Amino acid sequence: MEPRRSTRAASAKPPSKPAPKAALKKATSEKPPSRARAAVSKKRAASPEGDPSPPPKRAKGEEQNVAPTKAKPNSKATGKSAAEHAKRSRTTKPKLAPVPEQETPAAEPKPSKPAHVQVKPYLNPLPSPPEKVRPGLQLFVWGAGNFGQFGLGPDALDEFDKPKKHSWAEKQMQEGAFGEEGAGLEEVAGGGMHSLFIDEKGTIWSCGLNDDAALGRVTQNVPDPNKPGSFLDIDELSSFPHPLQTLVDEGFRAVKIATGDSICAAVNDKGELRVWGSFRVNEGSLGFANGLKHQFIPVSILNESLSHRPGDAEKISDITAGVNHLLVLTTHGNIYTWGAGEQAQLGRKVLERRKIHGTVPEKVSLGSRTRKAKVIGAGSFHSFAVDDKGDVWGWGLNSMGQVGIGSASEEDAQVQLPTKVERLSKEALDGDVVVQISGGEHHTLFLTQSGKVFAVGRSNAGQIGLPDDDPAFKDRADPDFVTEPVQVKFPDDDDPVVHISVGTHNNLATTKDGALYCWGQGTQGELGVSDVEVKTPRMIVRREGGSWAAIKVACGGQHTLGLFRKK
Repeated sequence: MEPRRSTRAASAKPPSKPAPKAALKKATSEKPPSRARAAVSKKRAASPEGDPSPPPKRAKGEEQNVAPTKAKPNSKATGKSAAEHAKRSRTTKPKLAPVPEQETPAAEPKPSKPAHVQVKPYLNPLPSPPEKVRPGLQLFVWGAGNFGQFGLGPDALDEFDKPKKHSWAEKQMQEGAFGEEGAGLEEVAGGGMHSLFIDEKGTIWSCGLNDDAALGRVTQNVPDPNKPGSFLDIDELSSFPHPLQTLVDEGFRAVKIATGDSICAAVNDKGELRVWGSFRVNEGSLGFANGLKHQFIPVSILNESLSHRPGDAEKISDITAGVNHLLVLTTHGNIYTWGAGEQAQLGRKVLERRKIHGTVPEKVSLGSRTRKAKVIGAGSFHSFAVDDKGDVWGWGLNSMGQVGIGSASEEDAQVQLPTKVERLSKEALDGDVVVQISGGEHHTLFLTQSGKVFAVGRSNAGQIGLPDDDPAFKDRADPDFVTEPVQVKFPDDDDPVVHISVGTHNNLATTKDGALYCWGQGTQGELGVSDVEVKTPRMIVRREGGSWAAIKVACGGQHTLGLFRKK
């Protein structure tokens, strides 16, 4: 994804401990103003005060501040004689004793809404946590960490051109902070200048730049519980990972996470979605929604809009993100997109003067309503889906052929609606199907069920992993890109690729036996090697030997995260 480059210098602060949970929880209701990227100041403006709570409502029929008064005498009875009054009293029927009223029985509590039972089988499964294996997965980081996106603290804001074991995460594993003792991380996601992690408890942790609310928690003007009247250091709150306490408090067991430049999303084991952050467009900030610039705390989106019928409730199955847009796949095979739509990445027309309308989730059809999606994927400014027949569909920015439809003419520079990628159909792949798609700024990778990798798009710096003498380069219309997917070759044909991740111009792939490969361009160490450009896949974690096996990787804007298992 496209990085937001910065020249921020490393902090000279001494290391300190992460903020206590109590202080973070107290601050979640405060909405801090965004700080400018151009100048990183250590002084923070005070957060705006929340509106005072309204006065309590008056009880119905209750008199307020009314003094008691005596009843007025009947003027007509004042002239009557005492005898007449006594006579009337003797002839008056005696009053019956009042019947004591029965006490009104207390209202019975309304029965709780019965839990939903899914009867109809889902097309796409609900997200489920991976199987726990010991030893737990250890975090490694490399690339640029100048905004605390590594989560190593304010004194570790440097660049690493080789994978570095994360000392903070290692300590948490030893202390059982990620679950039981020895429990590690399950998922990682790299944003523009921030990182997200899911531990074995399903807790999301975040670190890095929070100017546009990417961390899902407040880091500015957080009261220091040990020093009344003072605040915790924002650099330490952002450069060390901290949990998203609001999700912990609501029992949200996260399984999947996705993040772009500053927009983030998570899905739990019940298929519920939470979103936070902010979208950006070419001229600057677009916002989170109409009238809302930043969403600092995760909120529920789309869940109530999905189909809910007896025995069949539609849920979220998967999520993915481009730089400034989100795609959601439901259990029923529907796709929803929202965010910035300037490059047609939403699969629908968004008017220039109504860009904010793009922040409302809307359904995308793959040619016809009868086709249902099984896989979704995204590049920086383009999107993909695989339907239930095995066909691959792409849309969005196609200026360098990154959508893979075989053309990059001026008319096809933006693919407005989902269009078939014919070269990757089930028939063209001899029965193989695409199971994962990940894209960068101008190129895309496709992983098939059999472990093969295909690439398309920009190729001037090794992005698609082909040697200079590859036949695919001979007949191309432009020397800088390829418009139809071509297969990427790996040194070991008998070790299939099981996971891919793509950065702006760099690529990472892990194999079944735990090898890790990189290729493309990485000017800040994000490849994991000292070279700035790698033309073809190069092994950086060995399949055999060595101490670690690579399990998962995530490319951010300027950094890379890896989950390795000790052999």
